[in-house]
Amino acid sequence: MAQAIEKHGIDGVDTYFESPLPDGSGWMSGGGGGVGNIGYLARLHADCSLQWVAVMFQSNPFLSVRYEGMSAVFTNDWGNRLMLDLTSPAFG
Repeated sequence: MAQAIEKHGIDGVDTYFESPLPDGSGWMSGGGGGVGNIGYLARLHADCSLQWVAVMFQSNPFLSVRYEGMSAVFTNDWGNRLMLDLTSPAFG
């Protein structure tokens, strides 16, 4: 994960969670890096290889995830939430 984040110009990363998906198909990971304004989310395959990563430069670190069916609700360190439908082709 750190290598993928570094590719986007971030020199450090903190992982705050790695959580198995409800259907067992993989994992969600999240955290942040840099000076506090950067957050990342990543979806991993069941073997923990990277499926996709999203680096956000104005989101703040993501601290947790909870699931509502196959939607993931991520919360950052300011209490802001982001919901992603994990069945969407863009995120699946």
